[in-house]
Amino acid sequence: MSNPWENAYWSVSHYNFAKQALAKFPQKLEIHDTTLRDGISDPARGITIGIEKKVKIAQALDELGIRRIEVGLTNESESKDLKVLANAGLKAKTFAMIPTAGFLWDEWKAVDIAVKADLSGIVCNFPASKYLIEKYLPGWTPEKMLEKSIGMVEYAKAHGLFVNLFEYDTTRTDPAYLEKLLKAAVHAKTDSVSIVDTLGVISPAGVTYLVELIKSWIDVPIEVHMHDDFGLAYANTIAGMGAGAQVAHTTVNGIGRMAATEDVMTSLRILYGKDLGFKYEKIYETCETIRETGEWSTSPYKPISGALAFAYDSDGRIDENKSQRAPFLPEFIGHRYHILLNQKTGIQGIRSRLIELEKSASDQQVEKILALVKERSTRKGQNLSEAEFTAIVAQIIP
Repeated sequence: MSNPWENAYWSVSHYNFAKQALAKFPQKLEIHDTTLRDGISDPARGITIGIEKKVKIAQALDELGIRRIEVGLTNESESKDLKVLANAGLKAKTFAMIPTAGFLWDEWKAVDIAVKADLSGIVCNFPASKYLIEKYLPGWTPEKMLEKSIGMVEYAKAHGLFVNLFEYDTTRTDPAYLEKLLKAAVHAKTDSVSIVDTLGVISPAGVTYLVELIKSWIDVPIEVHMHDDFGLAYANTIAGMGAGAQVAHTTVNGIGRMAATEDVMTSLRILYGKDLGFKYEKIYETCETIRETGEWSTSPYKPISGALAFAYDSDGRIDENKSQRAPFLPEFIGHRYHILLNQKTGIQGIRSRLIELEKSASDQQVEKILALVKERSTRKGQNLSEAEFTAIVAQIIP
């Protein structure tokens, strides 16, 4: 039997698979993708997309194998879109979040919108920290908020919805109040509770401690919703699952300052041996489809899904021994190696790039192309672009 840390596609650290390292991972893990809610609502990006593109994104996520998709907010303005997405023939369950101010609306209007839209569940969104409640909600107290949130949970459950209690700003909430709130929610039959790091202010060690603390209070699935203000969303998400959280909230490319869907699913499979049944060979294609559909940009150097995530200077070793250049072969996620064109480029690198262009060249032509690549990249002071390389090739190969 082969070892889980080493096979034809990857060679990673065997320490990841030590019994102690995997001891608290749940047997069942899930991805809750919130690209269509938290992702596209990122104010820094200003993304606005219509229902046709939303459906295309949801279908791409569904085809990849994601079985929980958050498709928007339970606003009147989004109600038609929610219904279209809920009835788009997806295998995935569709969720929507109660708007931040939803608890101020008449009765349970936000839940009624979810029911009428045929959604599978709601993300029951309430402020949990005393700081937020007392500073920004005049007339409200933590106790009044607890009563309101539990009432919404009970109403949603009575109408057949899956309920995730989403206590935003969890990571700055007083533990005594948090324990009281979560126990009341469990009594009201919530299906799961979230740890919400609204401002990205918790550390991996802090997440581990908090998951373990909550598990000592209640026995329902814990979901982790981590933000990236300190660059720790991915690390905190994995730390949370390693401590016993069952569901990770993520977005494609990490838009909305979240852990990236592709990073979490790939890491769980390769670094932890957790096969969630995704079509891993479609990860890169799916990310590109969704990014192009949503018309947002991402760094070409982003791990996993960046266009240059597997880009290297070529001295021939990419073709001779691929494992020296990356922790796993890009083919596993449907990506490919990309050989950079600069002063370090070698003969093998030029030959590989010519194959990509479906060009044949003599040894003499390859040497001339290489000389021009080195000369022009030195003059430019950085890698040559695809267009620059294509122009050089056209100059040498008629």
